[in-house]
Amino acid sequence: MFDNLGGRAIGVYIARIVDDEFIPAGTLTPGDEIISINGQTVRDGLDVIFYSADEELDIEIRRADGSEITVSIDKPIDRQLGVELVPDRIRVCKADCDFCFVKQQPKKRMRRALYIKDDDYRLSFLHGNFITLTNVTDDDYERIFEQCLSPLYISVHATDDAVRRRHLSAPQARPIMDDLRRLIDRGIMVHTQIVVVPGLNDGAVLYRTLNDLAELYPDVLSIGVVPVGLTRYREGLPEVRLNTSAEGRRLLEQIERMRESCLARFDDPLVYAADELFILAGQPVPPAEYYGDYPQLENGIGLLRRFMDTFEEERDRLPASLPAPRQLTLVTGKSAGPFLKELANRISATVANLKLTVEIVPSEFWGQTVTVSGLLTGEDIVAGLRKAGLTDCDVVLPPDCLNSEELFLDDKTPPVVVEETGCRVHQSTYSLVETLLSIV
Repeated sequence: MFDNLGGRAIGVYIARIVDDEFIPAGTLTPGDEIISINGQTVRDGLDVIFYSADEELDIEIRRADGSEITVSIDKPIDRQLGVELVPDRIRVCKADCDFCFVKQQPKKRMRRALYIKDDDYRLSFLHGNFITLTNVTDDDYERIFEQCLSPLYISVHATDDAVRRRHLSAPQARPIMDDLRRLIDRGIMVHTQIVVVPGLNDGAVLYRTLNDLAELYPDVLSIGVVPVGLTRYREGLPEVRLNTSAEGRRLLEQIERMRESCLARFDDPLVYAADELFILAGQPVPPAEYYGDYPQLENGIGLLRRFMDTFEEERDRLPASLPAPRQLTLVTGKSAGPFLKELANRISATVANLKLTVEIVPSEFWGQTVTVSGLLTGEDIVAGLRKAGLTDCDVVLPPDCLNSEELFLDDKTPPVVVEETGCRVHQSTYSLVETLLSIV
């Protein structure tokens, strides 16, 4: 684990062995602490990945009894070490954004992990998490350069430093363009995002930000523009409002002008609007060509288009008819509701004996301003199904509302939904056709 308080290396502990094909019996065991690999001190799990990329490894470990030994392992160069590590301590955010989702959660009602304000450059490299760079030290920069941790995902928000510091509520934040150039000059590419707060970093400020970032092309790989999201838990927080539909349309016009400029200059649109902006503005989701290779899919940019296009590619796999009548209810949030209803109607019209209905569940837990299905809680889904009078039926959950441990954000589980509604619950994937085939 990496000690964020002191920044010192304290090794990484093995949680379990997941692949012992090339690990000699008794050499590495759960509870061992990895101190170094091939003479390189191990600070965290990222070091284990980086330093174990060789074929021949000399691994210094400390046993539970305090004894230290070195074990030698030979493995294929394209294989991981084969161990699961105790998770690293997460670097926390030094910014204090007024729209931070962690600050907009009910106090003491969620599991502890949901209250961690992560701002960890390691997670940015490994998983595409956006970071502010406000807690990156000179030593961190040297490590980023040494290990070539590229690309990174950076929350820019504004290149006007006074506006950005206000946006982040972080007066200590360094000039962002200096930080970006520092990365780029050493070969680190970046994806960037701008969360637009009306009256703060839109209009002329957004125009400057887009142009400044475009000047760093091609090392700035993409710019995502996302509207601010707010929950009902804002007691004691400064006044922040959502973008209006008219503001959403103006943002899309501004983004489109920038895209046209970038296409003319670079043959690359560079700038991408979030799905929520098109929904907010009442405009259709663009075709796949708009998104290129979907550089910010995990940021909610292009998810709807990818979902709909995946259906078009796979719909011929659906049978012409089912042997007996079957009805399924697809649960979703407000944002995706109209799109899912269109697909459900098409499927019901083409697959005999299959009727698909869509139940749009409001987010009572977070408030009506939260409309994405991934934030629906078990409590929301139970209440929505009860209100619709749905019992003893087949219900299909959204693909992104459960974590890897099968928990909703409020820690309810699908069996609890079954118990409280009497419905049979199925988990969907991002492929609607694959989901339906697995059920029917």
